[in-house]
Amino acid sequence: MKKFLKLCFKIALVLVILGVAALVALRLMFPPEKLKSMALEYAKNNLQREISFDGISLNLVGVTLDNFAISENTTFQNGTFAKADKLVVKIALKPLFKKRVEIATVQLDGLDVNVIKKQDGSFNFDTLIPASDPAAAASAEQPAQPAAASSSAFVLLADKISANDCSFSYHDLQTGMKASVDKLNLEINQLDLAEPFDVKINFNTFYQQKNGPAVAVPVNIALRVFLSNLDMKNAYVTVNDISASYKTVKFQLKGGVRDFTAPQADLTGTLSGISNAIFADFLPNLPDFSLPVINMNLKAAADLEKSSATISQAKLSVMDSALSAYGTVGWNGPAPTYSVNADLTTNLAQIVQMTSTVAGFNPGGVISGSFKATDKNEGKDISGSVTFKDISAMYEPFTVSQLNGTVNIASLDNISSNSLTGLLNGEKFTSSFSYQNIKDVMNVVLNLDLAKFTLKELPAAAAETTAEAAPQTAAEDSASQEAQPAAQTTAASSGNLLLNLKANIKVGPIEVPYFRADGFSLTANLTDITDTMTKANGQVSFNLQPGAITNLDSFVKENKIVKILLLPISIVRKVAGALNVELFPAQENAQKGEISFTSGEGVYTFVNGVMRVDKTTFNSQVTDISGSGTINFLTQALDMKVSATVLTSQTPVVIKIGGTMDNPSGKLDVVSTVGSLVGGILNYKTSGKVVSGTANAAGNVASGAVKTTGKVAATAANAAADTVKGTVNAAKDALKGLGGLFKKSDSSEEKK
Repeated sequence: MKKFLKLCFKIALVLVILGVAALVALRLMFPPEKLKSMALEYAKNNLQREISFDGISLNLVGVTLDNFAISENTTFQNGTFAKADKLVVKIALKPLFKKRVEIATVQLDGLDVNVIKKQDGSFNFDTLIPASDPAAAASAEQPAQPAAASSSAFVLLADKISANDCSFSYHDLQTGMKASVDKLNLEINQLDLAEPFDVKINFNTFYQQKNGPAVAVPVNIALRVFLSNLDMKNAYVTVNDISASYKTVKFQLKGGVRDFTAPQADLTGTLSGISNAIFADFLPNLPDFSLPVINMNLKAAADLEKSSATISQAKLSVMDSALSAYGTVGWNGPAPTYSVNADLTTNLAQIVQMTSTVAGFNPGGVISGSFKATDKNEGKDISGSVTFKDISAMYEPFTVSQLNGTVNIASLDNISSNSLTGLLNGEKFTSSFSYQNIKDVMNVVLNLDLAKFTLKELPAAAAETTAEAAPQTAAEDSASQEAQPAAQTTAASSGNLLLNLKANIKVGPIEVPYFRADGFSLTANLTDITDTMTKANGQVSFNLQPGAITNLDSFVKENKIVKILLLPISIVRKVAGALNVELFPAQENAQKGEISFTSGEGVYTFVNGVMRVDKTTFNSQVTDISGSGTINFLTQALDMKVSATVLTSQTPVVIKIGGTMDNPSGKLDVVSTVGSLVGGILNYKTSGKVVSGTANAAGNVASGAVKTTGKVAATAANAAADTVKGTVNAAKDALKGLGGLFKKSDSSEEKK
């Protein structure tokens, strides 16, 4: 900017030399040809550029210069840097003898200046500015001498000063950006240093990034200026109008600035016509919206010596919503400094009037807040609080209403709420949370108590996902997941965000698609959580009250947290299906595939991405399942043992599970299964009568009962006969009961 001002000064100096020469020289002593020769010689020797003009019309008190031009560096063959169609200066002669300069007319027509930033970062006006002279710089830094007495000062008056159809353009060859001010017109009437005078300016601005859309904004300015004989402390500017427009947007500003030594501004303005249409060239996919008139107020005082300003009021308001701020800002350094307080009030119901996009959300209530922001901590030093009053909103299939509470902001890295209350889908809830970002690790604490949770349908995105998750056979399910490892590997490589989570969640009766329960609780204390869980440490436990899972595949695919909590059950079901073992037979009138349960519980410990199943139980009226082992999220490897106890027999069927999460495999643990059966008989826990009843009941429940292989039956019978005489029949009955549970081919004892 300083370079450009120096450039303007140089150009003005050339023009002044021409004008002054014309005013003080007599035509006979300095004919136009001689003046032109002098000007050309000066430009060549001092500016290293060529200048041209058609001619000079001279008289004792005026000069007219036509078609003036100055070349790019060295010659016009390199282009024209600046030109002007006409310069006219007319001065009254008689007032000069009274130390008064009265300008009848100053007229500048068609001034055109082209500034170019070259590929090497230099500007096309650099050669016009000589290297800095240390002596001159030292002289410039000397204290200004006291002004001469007013009696000896010149008085400057001008009837009219005008500039017509002028333009300034800028082209950055490095970035391709173009900017310009064109059609600039300036009019100053009755200029008087001791009296107020009017200034009118209008121009068009133009801006365009390389290959980007062009933006053109016309600007109009009308001012009333008082210079107080250059006593800047008492000078002022009254802004009668500053207006600009772009498409439908209209901006208007009024007010004033006084005391130019320490400027004090008091401005008001409006901004209207903002809608998605004005951004169509830049952001064509914005939703429809149209903002009401935005009102603006600014009261501020600047300290130019300290390069700072005090803002007593800066306010934006739209209908009943407003943002106001006050504080201090500074610019005397490499980065701006600030300490600002702000107050916010937002009426959510009025947002519907601004855009139809949120109409379906039915927002309501008032959000208010107070904040303080400083430049400390890399701009993250923002503190304050946000208060919610009777907030309501709907996002199918969720509805929040009567939300009340306060969120406290210690900084952008420390946000918490001691209490949030409201209704979720019509049911009461209380909640508290805290969030801290410590060394780029998110630390979240969440407490939630929800009286009841009912969901008639899944959100649209989840519904589309689960629609593809129709019940599958074990083989189909295994095949459908063969393509997942690559995607999971990609996710693992991109998961850099770490989360530490402490949660305590309690929910009353639950009824959602694919799942229902009389209650649910969850506690978690985990660290180093990623989207792939490969770094996780800590413990998670949950408890389920009686209910049913109507479609396990769809339910676990609906939510990643649910998938992890029920992962052991999902794996057991998959392996049991591969073994043709029906561990979850339909009860009474229930649909096939529905898993009813009387209780469920899980305790999982994570150590560096390996989940140890400390406890997992899933009890129903037909089968009780318990399991233990490990699930390695790093390698996807499984090493588990699951015990399924049928009805009241208390003789578990044991399944060993291996393979991977995407492709699990399993086999019956024959020794453990038979051993537990015989042990139950020896301990009189499995009487012949009970076993027989168990076998019959299980056989009725499990359709198409198939006998266990003869080898297994014989082994169990022999073991029972050798151990306790007289119990062979009971052992056989028990094994028949087990056979009713295992739809297993006679061709093999084990199937992986």
